[in-house]
Amino acid sequence: MTNRREFIEYSGAAAIAACAPAAALSSQPGHMMTRNLPGTNETLSVVGLGNARPFRSGNLELSRTLLDIFMARGGGYVDTSGQGRFTVGQIMAERQAHGDLFLGTYIEGKDLPAMREEIKSVQETQGGGELDLVITRAPKDFMVRRDEFQQLREDGLTRHLGVGRPNQRFYPAMMDLMQVGAVDLIQVNYSMMEPEAADEILPLAMEKEIAVVINRPFINGDYFGIVRGHELPGWAAEFDCESWAQLSLKFILAHPAVNCVLTETSNPEHAIENLAAGTGRLPDEKTLQRMRKVIQGLM
Repeated sequence: MTNRREFIEYSGAAAIAACAPAAALSSQPGHMMTRNLPGTNETLSVVGLGNARPFRSGNLELSRTLLDIFMARGGGYVDTSGQGRFTVGQIMAERQAHGDLFLGTYIEGKDLPAMREEIKSVQETQGGGELDLVITRAPKDFMVRRDEFQQLREDGLTRHLGVGRPNQRFYPAMMDLMQVGAVDLIQVNYSMMEPEAADEILPLAMEKEIAVVINRPFINGDYFGIVRGHELPGWAAEFDCESWAQLSLKFILAHPAVNCVLTETSNPEHAIENLAAGTGRLPDEKTLQRMRKVIQGLM
């Protein structure tokens, strides 16, 4: 349950899509923070886009609006799977944005030939060469098929390999992959309501120099059900926070292991609000404790 779940689809989206790009370009967005991908010269902007409903449904009009807003504000990482890989890939090719976007592409092929074919179909849509990141939701399968995944990189089909699951029960398998150096990036859930990743998996990522992307910053909208009707603490302004959404995102970004946090929305105004969390100051440890106390008091 949430007051911020997006129901903007084809008809309602058209009106917003018509005006949002102009609004995005007329404002003066702050400078989006970036963080280095460990072991490389690459950087990621700290707020990314998840595989939002317009991407998944192939709504090109609204997807173009969201991606234009995203790129205008310095965004880079976009998570893509299923139809979303082709929606985003087509727009990236239209915009010639291969140097601006970093796409995490989920692959589901059960053997090496199937993965190669899957990747090639995505490459054809993007009109580009090797993928930025091939990512899988099956950490145990990845461990068994490590040589096949590594072959994708050796074949020049992808630059990076990763694994992602938004559930604590997958942490041990993901940590096994990290221990043997099989992945360059992990994607996990972490927030004030789901802080467990800070216990082991995030410290291990720092130790092994593995990039971290965070999903579920709003717990699929449950977070907004908790804060709804409550006034944002005045002291949030001390770290340039103007909304409850930004409070959650800035909490996550304050962790030194985190390279990027994914937000998922169909609403251009919410996208602008979320991206602003990647600018300005971040809370210190004392403030983080204060933030956790506020949320715990509302739960």
